[in-house]
Amino acid sequence: MTARASGRDPSAAQAPAGARAAAQAPSAGLDGAAARPSGGAIAAEPSPLLSAVRCALALVGALPWGIPLARSYLPLGGLGAALDRLFATMCHRMPERSLALEGVVMPLCSRCAGIFAGVAVGAAIARPRLAMAAWRPILIALSALMVLDVATQDLGLRPPWHATRLATGLAFGYAVAAAFLAQLARRPG
Repeated sequence: MTARASGRDPSAAQAPAGARAAAQAPSAGLDGAAARPSGGAIAAEPSPLLSAVRCALALVGALPWGIPLARSYLPLGGLGAALDRLFATMCHRMPERSLALEGVVMPLCSRCAGIFAGVAVGAAIARPRLAMAAWRPILIALSALMVLDVATQDLGLRPPWHATRLATGLAFGYAVAAAFLAQLARRPG
């Protein structure tokens, strides 16, 4: 029986087993893992750009959490005030909606602090690796959840709850970072 009669591609029938396995292996993922022809995974180097972006996002996401901790333990003076002012244009910073760490008020409200923390965690973990088409409804749903939290709070239906503000911000920030990194990893080059 020939390869044509069996319905298989004749070139695939003539290819060595290792080459067929390599052609069928999954492509490298976000962390740069590739597959061996024998099926076992080997670690490949992630792209330098992807690694740099992940580190930058993690550092930026941790910054509003580190500033009050640093200001509570170190005499930062004008530098501490300047670092705090970095976030002044990003957030309303209402005291009743902001957290304090070690007695120092964070430079962002609890929701924005949650978003930054979510970006840091999302950059560190960067999972799941979904296509942007799959991330869109997730991002829309998480945005709607934040809007619902804002609306119920601002309409006076409930007081500001730091737990919900942090949770909705964290979930949204995580999804934004993971989606961005998944999209960046798919870019050619």
